[in-house]
Amino acid sequence: MKSKIKLTSVLLFLAVIFMWSDTFAQDCKFFYPTDVGVSLEYTFYNRKGKEDSKQIQKVIEKKQEDGATVVVIESLHTGKKKDEVVKTTFEVKCDNGNFYMNMDDFTSAMNYEQYQSQPNMEVKIDSEDLFYPSDLSVGQTLPDGKVQIDIAANGIDMFGTTITIKNRKVEAAETITTTAGTFECLKITADVVTKSFSTMKTKTIQWLAEGIGVVKSENQKSDGKLVSYQLLTKIDR
Repeated sequence: MKSKIKLTSVLLFLAVIFMWSDTFAQDCKFFYPTDVGVSLEYTFYNRKGKEDSKQIQKVIEKKQEDGATVVVIESLHTGKKKDEVVKTTFEVKCDNGNFYMNMDDFTSAMNYEQYQSQPNMEVKIDSEDLFYPSDLSVGQTLPDGKVQIDIAANGIDMFGTTITIKNRKVEAAETITTTAGTFECLKITADVVTKSFSTMKTKTIQWLAEGIGVVKSENQKSDGKLVSYQLLTKIDR
C-alpha cells in the first residue's frame, strides 16, 4: 500500500511539473512568425512616401537553447540599385516569459550593412537585451535598451556609435492595414538617442502584432516631424 501511495505521489508531482512547464511556455508570446519558411517583406519609404528600399526576412530555423525558444532569421536587404544587396542573419527568442527582439529596427538609419559588404571592413555589434513582456498592455512602460556599433577597417578602429532606446511605452491598441493584411497591433513609442560624432535625438513608433512582429514603424525628429517609415507589405507562408 505504501509503495502505491508513493507512486501516486510521484505521478502527481510529475503531472504538476509538466502542467507548470506547459503553462509557462504558453505565457511567452512570440512577436514574430515561428514556422520555418515563412517570410516577411518590408518596404522602406522616405518622408515623402517614396520607396527607398526593401527587406525580406525569412525564418530559416527554430530551436531550443537553454530553455528558450530561438528563431533564426535570414535578412536580405535590397537598396535602390539592384546590386545593393546585403544578406545577414539574426535571432529572436522567447525566454522566461519575455520576447527578445533584434535591434535592427533601431539601427537601420545607420545603414551599417554597407560596411559589412566590404571585405576589409568589420562591424562589431554589442547590445543590451531589448524585450517585450508577454503581458503587454496599454499604458505600460517598458525597459530601456542599448546597442553599441563599432566599425573597423583592416583591424583599425574607425568610429563607434551608441544607440540608446528609452522612455518606451505602450500607447494604444490600434488596427493597422497594409497590403499584407489587417492586423491588431499595440502602438509602442520610444525616444532614441544616437551618439557618434555628435548626439542626435529622435523618436520611433512601432505597431507590433503577435505572431507577426513589426507591421509598421515611423522614425521622427525630436519635434515629431516624420523622417521615414516602413510597412509590412507581404507575407509568404
